[in-house]
Amino acid sequence: MNQDTKDLIDRVFDEGSRGASQPREVIIALLELDSASEEVAYLRERAAEMAHLATNNSASISGAIGVDLCSCDMNCKFCSFGTAWGLVEEDVIYSKAEIIELVREYVEAGVTTITLRSTEFYDLNVLSEWLADIREAVPGSYLINLNVGEMSPAMAEAAYQAGATSAYHVVRMREGIDTPFDVSLRWQTIDAISNSPLRWITCVEPLGIEHTNEEIADRILENLAHRPYGMSVMARVNVPGTPFEGVEPISEERMLHLLATLRLSVGTKVRTCGMHPAVPAALYSGGSNFTVERGANPRDTTFNEEVWRGFTVAEARALIEEAGFECRSESPDPRFPVDGKMWWKVGDPADYVMPDPTGPCCGRHE
Repeated sequence: MNQDTKDLIDRVFDEGSRGASQPREVIIALLELDSASEEVAYLRERAAEMAHLATNNSASISGAIGVDLCSCDMNCKFCSFGTAWGLVEEDVIYSKAEIIELVREYVEAGVTTITLRSTEFYDLNVLSEWLADIREAVPGSYLINLNVGEMSPAMAEAAYQAGATSAYHVVRMREGIDTPFDVSLRWQTIDAISNSPLRWITCVEPLGIEHTNEEIADRILENLAHRPYGMSVMARVNVPGTPFEGVEPISEERMLHLLATLRLSVGTKVRTCGMHPAVPAALYSGGSNFTVERGANPRDTTFNEEVWRGFTVAEARALIEEAGFECRSESPDPRFPVDGKMWWKVGDPADYVMPDPTGPCCGRHE
């Protein structure tokens, strides 16, 4: 192993453990290493140590529910929902009752976060109206994450008041090139989330073989500047029938390298990192969460009545525990204790002083 590289990795770990993040040139230097090298094996090992440190040995399982399979006129080149690709032959939309039952199944299986994912133009007001009913029907300390379209500060506040705990939003790789979205609008939504009581969850995605080390480093740093609670990496699935059909996918080895670089580069400023699609090795490379998916999926052409790719909650939990993590929310929301009593049903919400729900992750929450 190159001693200078080992020393660099150790220095990055030591600085990250004290709450520092890395500058662009260091992130690029780590990304430039050979993914199959002894140095990257060591990088992954130290990233795994950082994951245990940053999360206090906790790892979470997100149960994602794709609430609507509908064609979308945005036609992002990597998304199977694009109207122009003609892959969505029939709309399929979950009802509130169906979502509640899926939430119940997930929570009973041990999921720590429910992610409600919709297409771009699904009405966020509908999901917000359903949140209280979901909380009422399925009590527990699980978190609810929204992965929806653009939102304003008022919408983010309303979602939080309705029972959501976080929201996922991303400026995608080559946004505005592989997508028609206005990058500034994406950042406006991210700021609306980050400046609200919601935790902002994000990702460096969708990653392909064409994305450069410089692009990836820039996205990591841009995300970090907007104060994320969690940041992951996601490989692009080159769905047949989309413009990326037939393109060589990014390798699992490279994705684990990217995950480890991310985890060390952001240090303890970001509470949790992960990799999607899920692979067991992520838990030994800086990852501390898995996502299990059902329903509509922009990385597939069918509505998944069962879990996507057969990856179950039970399998996720077993892998997490085998890796030495406790399967629990990294930082619970005190509004939703284990006994299921919600603060707005216990007393007057106006009298409730909301504790900081996020714990030590970034400067805003320390």
